[in-house]
Amino acid sequence: MGIASLLAAYREGALDPGRVIRTAGEGARSPVFLARTPELWRPGRRGPLFGVPLAIKDNLAVAGRPTPAGAPVLAEGEPARRHAAALERLLAAGAAVLGRTHMTELAYSGLGLNPHFPPLENPRFPGAVPGGSSSGSAASVALGVVPAAVGTDTGGSVRIPAAFQGLYGFKPTNGLVPTRGVVPLSPTLDTVGPIAGSLEDAWRVFLVLAGWPDAPLPAIDRPLRLVVPRGLRLAPEVEAAFRSATDRLAQAGHRVEEAELPELAEIRRLYREHGPLAAHEAFRLYRDLVERAGDRMDPRVAARVLEAARYTADDFALVRQAHERLPVVFWRRLLGFDAVAMPTVPVLPPRIDDLADAEAYFRANARVLAHTMLFNFLKGPAMTLPLAPGQGLMLAAPPGSDRQLFALARAVETAL
Repeated sequence: MGIASLLAAYREGALDPGRVIRTAGEGARSPVFLARTPELWRPGRRGPLFGVPLAIKDNLAVAGRPTPAGAPVLAEGEPARRHAAALERLLAAGAAVLGRTHMTELAYSGLGLNPHFPPLENPRFPGAVPGGSSSGSAASVALGVVPAAVGTDTGGSVRIPAAFQGLYGFKPTNGLVPTRGVVPLSPTLDTVGPIAGSLEDAWRVFLVLAGWPDAPLPAIDRPLRLVVPRGLRLAPEVEAAFRSATDRLAQAGHRVEEAELPELAEIRRLYREHGPLAAHEAFRLYRDLVERAGDRMDPRVAARVLEAARYTADDFALVRQAHERLPVVFWRRLLGFDAVAMPTVPVLPPRIDDLADAEAYFRANARVLAHTMLFNFLKGPAMTLPLAPGQGLMLAAPPGSDRQLFALARAVETAL
């Protein structure tokens, strides 16, 4: 059931919140859930998510417990002194948090694989990766255990698993939702956002995460003007579904225009020559841990962390300067457009069996992150909507336009 239906059933007395939460808790099992937290519900808090069962990613702190972030070596750490800020807001809104979910170790991959735990396949695409790094948060929704879950997104980690599993995923404006209590990957880029089975449910959870008052899902009653970057390199199935969607949007009266967006190419060039911003920050955070833990970590994650040793302090400074400059230039160029539209991921979910080789793994990881990571760098909100099996349609807008982006997504969803 969606959140609105659950809340209505509670008000009418047709369902008992305690029984719903217990029933949902019975479905909170491995490999989707890495740790259950059945005590995380405050029945006296009758807020906008009262009695709604939710799941959170394994990198959000739960008071009194270590915060592993998918890494057994971190499970040996000190217990958290308090809940993550996002978790505090969910509990204050009356939500029941069932547990922490499967994720890529340290949140450092868009594929969603973690060799430390039983493998998690894509529930909607058997044999394929679930998408990462918020793999289990998406799977808990796709499997119907919860109507919505919370993940983190540093380069696409909410939007990729949501797209691969036929769900809605939202990355808010950088810094809008507090990241206190989240095990960091890249403090500059880390965001916290919802994954849900409907746009309405994503909106309800987002409001709580943002600390905003409860409000109806916003709407826009006018034609949209969307821009599609020219020169996208897409798998044939993805291109066919995306072109069909843009055709339908045009038929519904919306304007969809292709344009050269040179700042996107500049970000790719910058990352290729001077290193991704997340790589620089992850290296500074985790170099000592990786060198100390050795083979107790996922070798692919360890390799990505240590790979950044080849970049210099000057490289880091250059990338950080571009992070301040390019978003201003990019969004100024797009004045007059409502949003950027593009496939969330340019390929279908890769098959797990095809990723045993490290080179294939790294190549696939770079491919799935190719679109989403751009908008972490550009600081604004980005939403993925279900498009076709294993595919999502991403909308991205300027920083601070989170509420507007939900309205845009509603108009696009209606047209499609």
